[in-house]
Amino acid sequence: MIAPSAEPNADARLISEAALFAAHAHGAQTRADKGDPYLVHLAEVAALCARCEPFDPVLAAAAWLHDTVEDTGVREPILRERFGDGIADLVMDVTDPPDLTGDARRQRQVDQTRDAGDRVKRLKLADKTSNVEELLDLPHAAFDVEANARYLHWARKVVDVCRGLEPQLEARFDRSAARLEAEIEAARKRKAEP
Repeated sequence: MIAPSAEPNADARLISEAALFAAHAHGAQTRADKGDPYLVHLAEVAALCARCEPFDPVLAAAAWLHDTVEDTGVREPILRERFGDGIADLVMDVTDPPDLTGDARRQRQVDQTRDAGDRVKRLKLADKTSNVEELLDLPHAAFDVEANARYLHWARKVVDVCRGLEPQLEARFDRSAARLEAEIEAARKRKAEP
């Protein structure tokens, strides 16, 4: 098991091991909207989490792993064995149950995040920021107006229950959300034109 330690460089090793594990688990997966490698999303979420003060190596490592159970064949016991309970617990706290879909899944994320600890909220805030930013500047043909509007509405609900922990990251989310909202409105106007 890899766990954070006072040993010099242990945090860097922990985060590097998590990144390598995530790279193997996610393989050649790509993001649906832009088509870039899924690892870009994981790296972005990890970088956003690494900027949180004070630096939290468990949070940064879990950011790399946050979608492994939900989107790959990795199961919780593997994470516990490799990375310990702290990281596995955090990953599981942000993992949606596989039997929940649609509105029930979205509402569970809001409720669960509201009642969760600071690490979960920071990870959710970073994840939603990355996801909203992925939707910015898409070509018109790839921009799904209604799906993006629904996602933005939901992301804002999740972020609203995370507020008060990371003002800079919250401000970044708000700027990106405002840009996405403007792009949604512009796309709706284009669709309404004859």
